[in-house]
Amino acid sequence: MVVDDEPQNVRYVIDVLEWAGYANLEGLTDPLEAIARFPDYEPDLVILDLLMPGMDGFGVMEAMLDTVGDDAYLPFLILTSDITSESRRRALSSGARDFLTKPMSPTEVRLRVDNLLETRFLYLECARQAVLLGGDTEPAEPAPSPVDEPSYELLERWGKSIDASLPGAEGRSKRISWLAARLAEAMDLPDSTIDTVRGAALLHGLGSRRNPLSGSDDPRRSVHADPEAGARLLDGTAIPLLTAARRMLLALDEHWDGSGRTGLRGEAIPIEGRIVAVALAYDDAESDGCDPEEATARVESLAGSRFDPAVVEVLAHAHAVGA
Repeated sequence: MVVDDEPQNVRYVIDVLEWAGYANLEGLTDPLEAIARFPDYEPDLVILDLLMPGMDGFGVMEAMLDTVGDDAYLPFLILTSDITSESRRRALSSGARDFLTKPMSPTEVRLRVDNLLETRFLYLECARQAVLLGGDTEPAEPAPSPVDEPSYELLERWGKSIDASLPGAEGRSKRISWLAARLAEAMDLPDSTIDTVRGAALLHGLGSRRNPLSGSDDPRRSVHADPEAGARLLDGTAIPLLTAARRMLLALDEHWDGSGRTGLRGEAIPIEGRIVAVALAYDDAESDGCDPEEATARVESLAGSRFDPAVVEVLAHAHAVGA
């Protein structure tokens, strides 16, 4: 459902999505009509302008979420020319998952819609499987561990889909997942943590996208990685493994010495992020043509500053013994 008081904006988004192959589209210019239509239309994604007369986008989000409940995981993609930090914070706290700044690029519209819908459908499938696994009886045991709830097959397929959307990334999600799990095993972490790391690592590329303006001859350099955007796609999830994936994504921008995105340092950085960050750096080095020894040395040079020294030590030991 596309809601904007400017008819030309609604028509533009509808045209872009129709061209991309989407068929079930509803465009509305009256926010009150959108709220009235919402229960019958049951959209999987609402593309919403913030600044509208009568009722603004914040009021529309509140009304729609009141209808579906807090656990429905309905994503809102916000269209706005108001990019102030206060508006952004308020939109995120109200239910927004991502933003499109006017004027909109057709590529950005398509990619952000693709990502949000993929997240929506994975969430619904994981929730369905959690119900099937849990049954209708009240649990006599503690809640199941994250590995028991979602299907790893779903996460693998999602990771493969992310890889396919990015140049030079074929097979990367499974490589990172495999290496991250091996590092977690070598650190003697609990089995539940190892499984969580293995699953969360499959989504390390969530939020990354092509950058058509890159100008680089290397297709991998045309990828814009944005872990924070990927984490926003998972905001509000109640599924433990997806919560761990969100935690991992936010941690990828942190540095062991505290020089990262928020200043988080040392063991305050979630373990999933510390392990996956090392796996990513090693894979990047090998993709640049380094042999295993050179790739390990490149990662070791950043131990204690960018990376957790304990994780790097495990990587170096694994290389030394030929693991």
